[in-house]
Amino acid sequence: MTTRRDFLGYSAAAALAAAAPLGARADEPRQMMTRAIPGTGEALAVVGLGNAKPFGAGDSALTGQLLDILLQRGGGFVDTSGRGRFTVGQLMREKQAHEQLFLGTNVAGGTPQALRAEIEAIRQAQGGGALDLVFSREPSDLLARSDEYQKLKQDGLTRYVGVARSNEQFYPPIMELMRAGAVDFIQINYSMLEPGAADEILPLAQEQNVAVIINRPFVNGRYFPRVSGHELPEWAAEFDCTSWAQFSLKFILAHPAVNCVITETANPRHAIDNLGAGSGRLPDEATRRRMQNLIQEMA
Repeated sequence: MTTRRDFLGYSAAAALAAAAPLGARADEPRQMMTRAIPGTGEALAVVGLGNAKPFGAGDSALTGQLLDILLQRGGGFVDTSGRGRFTVGQLMREKQAHEQLFLGTNVAGGTPQALRAEIEAIRQAQGGGALDLVFSREPSDLLARSDEYQKLKQDGLTRYVGVARSNEQFYPPIMELMRAGAVDFIQINYSMLEPGAADEILPLAQEQNVAVIINRPFVNGRYFPRVSGHELPEWAAEFDCTSWAQFSLKFILAHPAVNCVITETANPRHAIDNLGAGSGRLPDEATRRRMQNLIQEMA
C-alpha cells in the first residue's frame, strides 16, 4: 500500500520547488489565513493540530517540535484530550505561547464537582488562566447540562464551550445543541470522502453563528491509498496546492462555514505540508465540484 510517506518522498519536493517563486525557498513559511470566530470576532488560524499520538504518550520533545512548527507557520489551534492536555499545556506554559496557541480541551465530564476538578487540573498545567475551549464528547449530556457548562464560562474557567464528534450519527443531537444556543464551537468530520456535513449541519452552523473545527480530513489515512499512483492535477496550482494532502485540506477550508481543519500527524514533515494548506488561494465552488468528482472517479 502506498503511504503518505511515499507521496512526499516521490513527488512533493518537486512540486514545491516548481511552485516556489524565483529566489524563494520551497519550505519557507508563508502567512497563514485566519477566520473570525462567530460572536466574538477573535481570529483563529485555519489549520491546526489534532490530538497526535506524541501528546498522549507524554513525548515532550516531539510534541514541542510539532508546536514549534505550528507557531512558526502562524498556526494556533491544538486539539487535546487525555494525557495530551497536560503535555501540550505544560509546553505552552514553558514556551510562553498563551497568546499564540488556542487549545481545544476535551473533558470527560462526570459530576459537576468532577468536571470542575478536571478543568482546574488542566488550568494549572497551562498556567492558571481560563481555558480557551472546553469540548464535551457527549452531545446528549451537554444538552442536559447546558447551564452547568455555561456557568464554566461565567466563572472564567473557559472562554468557549463546544461539542466534538467524528461520526454522522451524532449530527442530529449536535444540531439540537446549536439550535438551543448551547455551544460556541462544533468539531465534526467533513471531507471529499465524507461530504455529508455539507447537507445540513454546516449550513446550520452558519445560521446559528457557531464556529466549526473539522477533523478526519484524510479519513484516518484512507484518503491516501485512494489517490495513490495519481499525479496531482496541473490545475491544482490555480489554488496554490502542492500536494494531495493540501488538496483535501483546501477543499475543506473553501467551505464558508469552516473555521479550522485539524490533522493528527506525528510526523514533522507532514505537519509542515499540512500547514501549507492554510496559505495562498482556495478553490472556488466550481473547482470544489471538480475536485470532488476527481476523487470519486478514483474509487
